[in-house]
Amino acid sequence: MALSADSSTSPRPGLRDGARSGLHDEADPAFSSRRPERARNRASITPWLLAMGLVAIVLIALLTLSLKIGKPPSPQKIATAAISGTGFIPVAAQMATTPLSQVEQKTLLVMREEEKVARDLYREMHRLWGVSLFKSVAGEEQEHMDAMARLLARYQLPDPVGNNGPGTFVNPAMTNLYQTLAQRGAQSVEEALRACALEEEINILDLEDAIKTTTQADLKRVYSELQKDSYNHLRSFAHGLELRGIAYQGVKLPQATITAILHGPMERGFMLR
Repeated sequence: MALSADSSTSPRPGLRDGARSGLHDEADPAFSSRRPERARNRASITPWLLAMGLVAIVLIALLTLSLKIGKPPSPQKIATAAISGTGFIPVAAQMATTPLSQVEQKTLLVMREEEKVARDLYREMHRLWGVSLFKSVAGEEQEHMDAMARLLARYQLPDPVGNNGPGTFVNPAMTNLYQTLAQRGAQSVEEALRACALEEEINILDLEDAIKTTTQADLKRVYSELQKDSYNHLRSFAHGLELRGIAYQGVKLPQATITAILHGPMERGFMLR
């Protein structure tokens, strides 16, 4: 079949021609007329982007500044720091503005050493009998001691514990308490559980008195949290006796109170970790 003259000289339309025509669009007067408009649009957008960036930087700077010079922590936040050690601000850095009464000072000093009695006693019982319960509760008693130490620092009171070793106390009453309970606990693992439960009874009563005799909100808060843990510790030691077929009988607290504590739910507080 013969080809016509037109078919031999006319370029065949296709992708190549389309691509070529696309590459030469800039020669189109309509395309050329749009270039200044696009440039103006880009020029008008750039100042807005810069302004938005500057606004964001200023907002971030203001937020950072407000966090640094924010309101002083509330007594509740201070107490939380005293208990956990990781609160809003360390208690020692937030010195008290209201001095403690003589009774409040004495109570705080006694409670610092009484928490040491519990810690030292439980560590000794773990050394003697190897029961993990004693070790775990001793760790929580260390946290209680730390809470007391931070409160002492906050009120600028001397620490009676200092570098004293296990079983060593400034207060003779604490020395006598530790020795009495340690001697009892050395008789058997059952007596060790009874001795530790008795220590928690004493702690609950002393903390109750401490709460009643202070007007300081931070002290009340910390004492209350420590008392919650004492309830839990008493439950734990009593349960240890139950596992050995022994029902715990209260010594310092009325048996009705003991029963209510043992059948109550575990307390939740800042110290429970």
